Amino acid sequence: MEIAHLVSVLLFLFTTAILYVRRSHASPSKAGKAYCPHPNPVLGNTVEFIRNRGRFFDWYADMLRAAPSNTIEAWGPFGASHAVTTADPAGVDHLLRASFANYNRGTQFRAAQSDLIGDGIFGADGRLWSLQRKLASYAFSSRSLRRFTEDVLAVHLGRRLLPFLDAAAGSGQAVDLQEALRRFAFDNICHVAFGVESSTFLEWGDHRHQALFAAFDAAVKISFMRTLTPSTPVRKLTKLLNVGKSRQLREAVGVIDHHAMSVIEAKEASQRNNRGEGDPDLLSRFMAAMDEEDGGGELAAMFPTPEAKRRLLRDVVVSFVLAGKDTTTSALTWFFWLLAANPRCERRVHDEVSRSPDGDVKGMRYLHAALTEAMRLYPPVPFNGLVAVADDVLPDGTKVRAGWFANYSAYAMGRMEKLWGDNFLEFVPERWLSDDGEFVAVDAARYPVFHAGPRACPGKEMAYVQMKTVAAAVLRRFRLNVQAPTASMESPPAYEMTGGMKILGGLHVHLKIRD
Repeated sequence: MEIAHLVSVLLFLFTTAILYVRRSHASPSKAGKAYCPHPNPVLGNTVEFIRNRGRFFDWYADMLRAAPSNTIEAWGPFGASHAVTTADPAGVDHLLRASFANYNRGTQFRAAQSDLIGDGIFGADGRLWSLQRKLASYAFSSRSLRRFTEDVLAVHLGRRLLPFLDAAAGSGQAVDLQEALRRFAFDNICHVAFGVESSTFLEWGDHRHQALFAAFDAAVKISFMRTLTPSTPVRKLTKLLNVGKSRQLREAVGVIDHHAMSVIEAKEASQRNNRGEGDPDLLSRFMAAMDEEDGGGELAAMFPTPEAKRRLLRDVVVSFVLAGKDTTTSALTWFFWLLAANPRCERRVHDEVSRSPDGDVKGMRYLHAALTEAMRLYPPVPFNGLVAVADDVLPDGTKVRAGWFANYSAYAMGRMEKLWGDNFLEFVPERWLSDDGEFVAVDAARYPVFHAGPRACPGKEMAYVQMKTVAAAVLRRFRLNVQAPTASMESPPAYEMTGGMKILGGLHVHLKIRD
């Protein structure tokens, strides 16, 4: 094994040396080269990456703030794996809107994420992406939003989350609110997107649910780290031999696959017993699209065999579970922590939600502003990457070569003084409100928490409804006393190094029922 590892390393060095020579001939001119901090002539930014891998998002935010145009360039060993990253709204607008057709997910992202999300919407490009996007958009229509609010959210809130928190308050024991919110969001997305009843919240101690969440955590973390580093012969060898991280990923994906197929089978059984009843959910629409045999089923034609069709349905389930369970969970967890660290804001939110005992959240403008401000500081997806199809130039003059990564950091953008003023590191919901208390949005290129352009999140409104409904219900009924991590803006919690913004170790709180 040691000899094989040595051979792999030598092959990697030989390959990257060739890449370095080839890329050096195609390197951008100095006039179009972005600011590149801490480069090593041979290893590029690899040493600094390793040194800062536990605080990757803050490391990039520091570098982007220091860059003259808030755009930087980085590369791996021997000039391999070039990446341009921006926190400039003009640059983000260029990537996501003005030059949308020139940027896609790219082969390295798909290779790193294929075991987990396959051909699902978040890893797809071109026509495959647009077809999935169109089908998914129906799940977020006004009619679907009403059904979600009335039939799903209210039921899960009244029968699951609030009774659970009541019991925790009665026992006097601390509860991990992040974990509770994650299970609540998971059961919600399974119900609204797949029409399948999930009971991870009610069956808290069931080892199967614990194993499933652990599998998702492991698979997401490994896949995310692989998107940040170039593939090497060593990685390919570990996959071939089924050892190390490759084995961990394969085992985790096996657990996830089992769950996804059980969802599909449950849906198939439901359709056999209730043909044509009720509005079609997201999974039903994808299943119908895959069953078309009249020549008009473009998506079905892309996956001609029954096995391929079933595999895409699996990818759809996994992709939307990831989107549904992690994003709102992250936003709400940080929101509750930020309120604990800013009692003045917590009082204002409580005053507002208390004036609407019926639960109508539409007019809760301060709550809306507070959630938006929480996501400015801690966006659920802090870092996003695309790949240039052809050579391009960003608005600040930075050149991006074909095949280079082109990234933007919502996390860094939320920490830019030039975008948010000298109180950019403070939690100030009022920055989103006009003098008469109306919510004032900003352009998505300045606040790309829900992305922008054609890939903008279609579930934005549904996410806000869920977050506001949950936050209002919890704060109206309970006082939250954060036990860990410390609720202080001077010492923010550590986060897990994944594609999301989970608080490392969870959010442990004591709850007390309000008088």
